[in-house]
Amino acid sequence: MLIRGLVLAAVLAGWAVQATAAELRFITLDVAPWASIDPASGQPVGVFPSVVREIARRSGHAITMSLQPFTRIDRELEAGTQDCTIIVWNDSRSSIVQRGELVSDHPMGVIARKGVTLKAYGDLKGLTISVLRGLSIEPRFDGDLGLAKDFDVDYGQGLAKMEHRRLDAIAGAVPTILYLAKQRGMSDMMGDVLSLGTIPLVLQCSKASPHLSLTPDLNRAIRDMRDDGTLQRILEENYFT
Repeated sequence: MLIRGLVLAAVLAGWAVQATAAELRFITLDVAPWASIDPASGQPVGVFPSVVREIARRSGHAITMSLQPFTRIDRELEAGTQDCTIIVWNDSRSSIVQRGELVSDHPMGVIARKGVTLKAYGDLKGLTISVLRGLSIEPRFDGDLGLAKDFDVDYGQGLAKMEHRRLDAIAGAVPTILYLAKQRGMSDMMGDVLSLGTIPLVLQCSKASPHLSLTPDLNRAIRDMRDDGTLQRILEENYFT
């Protein structure tokens, strides 16, 4: 009788998990080392995929991932065709997403081509600077109409222009730009770095998502990852610190 009761309890518990588990869709920026497709396996690799897989394991929800250009992410979230993302926070996005847990504080700044002096903010005047379209970096920089900004869809475009000396500097996420420059064999071209502070990389879930009520589950998984050191390990393993 006891064994039968235990079996019944296990079956009911399994049904409960199946009833509460959901299939979620996460979208983020397609740029290494944050997230990219491994040519050998065809699978997403980097910080974002590692974090998302761990969130799925801890929360019990199935999560599929989509890596897209930066400009497409807000459209997908606003339409509710994607449930959540983990990218840099922007207050203007608060109308379409619910802000969740912090994943990392990301250093932002401007990296000059070697030989170009960039020791202080005033040195930006007269430089041609690559900026990702739609990316907020720092209020003063974002609103400075006196700067010559060349808008690109990804960091690869900016690095290609820098390689051909068509611009003087690239603005954005410093670790990501330096990582991509190394991958392209351009480390020797990277010069002065002007820090413009940090931007939080946070979980953000679409207000149009039918699964918005599950955000606390996802937040809890991220907090647990931070508390037990898993989050820091993932960041370090992917050259993100």
